[in-house]
Amino acid sequence: MKHTVIMLVLCCLPTAGVMQTKNDRRGEEILRLEDQWREAQQRNDKAAFDRLLSPDLTFVGTSGSFRNKSGFIASRDTSWIPRAETYTSTEFSVRFYGETAIVTGLGATTGTGVTAKARFTHVWAKSKGKWLLVAIQRTEVVPNP
Repeated sequence: MKHTVIMLVLCCLPTAGVMQTKNDRRGEEILRLEDQWREAQQRNDKAAFDRLLSPDLTFVGTSGSFRNKSGFIASRDTSWIPRAETYTSTEFSVRFYGETAIVTGLGATTGTGVTAKARFTHVWAKSKGKWLLVAIQRTEVVPNP
């Protein structure tokens, strides 16, 4: 019995390592896409928006605004993010559920009249071998008084 348990443990260890490596690679890929997404927002890069966003995107902004992909892209002309001196994303957490990745983090901008922080949730789905951003939700982080 003791040998059976040891053999089971030894047989399962390589599989766990392979699965972790696969998730690590996928996590790195998602974080690269997150960086592309951040850069696209700061540069107001509509070609990148079109490449990264799913046709059926759902966006909920810090004000509670609700937009689809075309509404989101159209709204970028009045966005404060491209006017910011810096736009950073930190505190990432990436979780996978099959071919779906849930990313949470903290976005921050600096600059005159545009300094802000917001928590975000991004949902990436893989379809036909390509990851696309299918849902975005942002919540403003209000400074403590």
